[in-house]
Amino acid sequence: MAWTDQAVGAGQAPMLVREPVVAELDLPRFLAPADRAEVGLELHNVEGRIGGYLAQVSAQSGLTSTFQHLYQLVLGQRVLDHLTLAAPNRPGIGSVVLKVSGPGFSTSSSYPLQTRFGWGATTRATAALQRPGESYTPAPELLRGMAAGDVTLTVSYSPFRGIDPAPIAESLNRYPYGCSEQLVSTAYPLLYAEDVTADPRLRHAPAALEGTVIRLLDREGMDGAFGLWRVGDSEADAWLGAYVVDFLLEAKARGAAVPDDALQRALHGMRLISRPDGTPSIDYQLAYPATWKKGSTERMRSRAAAYALYDLAKAGQGDLPRLRWYHDQHFSDEPSPLARAQVGAALAMMGDHGRAHDSFAQAATALGYREDWDWYQSPLRDLAAVIGLAYEAGEVDMARTLQGRLEGSVKSPDALNTQEQARLLQAAHAMLAVAGPTRINATGAQGLSGSRWSVGRLADAHFVNAGRGAIWRTVTVHGEPLRAPAADGHGLSLRKQYFSIDGRPLDPSHMTQGQRVVIAISGVSHQARAMQVVLDDPLPAGFEIETLLKPSDADDGQVQGSQFGPRQAPKPKGPFAFLGKLAEPSLQEKRDDRYVAALTAAGGTDFAVAYVARAITPGDFFLPGAAASDMYRPSIAAHTSAGRVVIARAK
Repeated sequence: MAWTDQAVGAGQAPMLVREPVVAELDLPRFLAPADRAEVGLELHNVEGRIGGYLAQVSAQSGLTSTFQHLYQLVLGQRVLDHLTLAAPNRPGIGSVVLKVSGPGFSTSSSYPLQTRFGWGATTRATAALQRPGESYTPAPELLRGMAAGDVTLTVSYSPFRGIDPAPIAESLNRYPYGCSEQLVSTAYPLLYAEDVTADPRLRHAPAALEGTVIRLLDREGMDGAFGLWRVGDSEADAWLGAYVVDFLLEAKARGAAVPDDALQRALHGMRLISRPDGTPSIDYQLAYPATWKKGSTERMRSRAAAYALYDLAKAGQGDLPRLRWYHDQHFSDEPSPLARAQVGAALAMMGDHGRAHDSFAQAATALGYREDWDWYQSPLRDLAAVIGLAYEAGEVDMARTLQGRLEGSVKSPDALNTQEQARLLQAAHAMLAVAGPTRINATGAQGLSGSRWSVGRLADAHFVNAGRGAIWRTVTVHGEPLRAPAADGHGLSLRKQYFSIDGRPLDPSHMTQGQRVVIAISGVSHQARAMQVVLDDPLPAGFEIETLLKPSDADDGQVQGSQFGPRQAPKPKGPFAFLGKLAEPSLQEKRDDRYVAALTAAGGTDFAVAYVARAITPGDFFLPGAAASDMYRPSIAAHTSAGRVVIARAK
């Protein structure tokens, strides 16, 4: 395009951009340790000279392949050859280099290729008391059973046993899923990044926060309600909406750009749900199934109202009469310690410190309360949140009294759900700010943030407590175990099956390039409550996902016609009816290296999902097992067994 002050014009013409001899490698998207792939090499003499072309393939950074061949090419000739590429015995990113030279021609291409395990990383955290003047050097046994390469070891110090915000922040940052609750929780490290970590991905909070703000606002409807996965999906409850608004207010206070009109819509929604009775016109889940515990609707509405009143007070739009009513009249019907503390913090913001103090006292007496049917609630989440809110409200003595209970309750970061991690991070931030700095003399380690160091060579690292009192030391090891998890189940059963396109059972250990396979994952919940299940099925290196299947692709058991019209015949069964009834996930994704789904499983019921994959690359590959877990009760989980698959080259 071209323009001047007086005119504008444009022109276009097709342009062909290519080498005279096209040279390509057909590589898998990734590998696993001990994999061997048969890589395709393609040469096409489009308009090069006639003659001999030397192709050389080499691999770097642990990948191994040695290939060299001279091809005699005439004009227009295309050749396809194969070579073997072997993965290293540990994860990492390597590269494959292709060089081709011939008459008047030379080219070179480098292809990055990741080697990764087909299972997730784990975190080990151990705490011990270190006395004044005592020196500590990490022992090699800490890394036993972990794969070399990406494994990390950090040493941190805190006056509080087991309460180290940095591992929690980094664990949240690695969380791979993204409903609205998880978007908010995994962004919590950004609120405190300058204090808890030196990770560059978590610093420069305002700019980093804006990415989460944008994703959340993309899910906001015109009525101010936020969807769980997408705008208008009606799957988020009102309490979660208040959690999102709370985060938006915090993000704005830290300099993130939050549009006023979007925030005012969200706060209008909070005003609608700040009364635990009535039927406000807003797209949140306000009623709960009869299969839930009796009284669930009333209790969830009450907790949403408490959180909404807190948000309104934080935004300078508080409703003091309603807060006083909640404290004076409604506390006897509200068993949640978090709801009581939120009302107390809101009362403190509005100057009613007498009722605020009493609210926190009543919250403290309610701690230990548990509601298993409430996905987001746990006694640990409530305890951490009450401590954080008490510091916020100026109830320092109350917070210090409670934090002793917190020290003996914290588990490894991987054993915590996102709600627990976010609230622990909030509480730890307040606790450490009040406690003041520690005095540690560290050598042979890289300083991160505060009293935290990353260790390279274990023997070189020395940490001396230079303070006057004993201090808690936390050693955190994060990495991938050398062995795949065994098939097991705790509160959940999981099964993975393979079928041909026409429904015949398929042996996944032997397949042919180009062959399609239907992979079905089914499970049974052994819980009496409904739960949010996340399914994660990593692919073998030679597979790619083609299609995600819906209930209508199988046998969904529904009838045709409107629910208001006459009952009609069942819908025709789909092409994959042999799978039976499939669930309708809230989320289904086909990623480069795995299948991911999220769904709600009713208590004591079964569920099933499925997808179609194709064997693309010939070779011998690790075949991972599938995993499922309760999003908010990580101990409720299951794995299927792993194996290997050999994909034969198509004839």
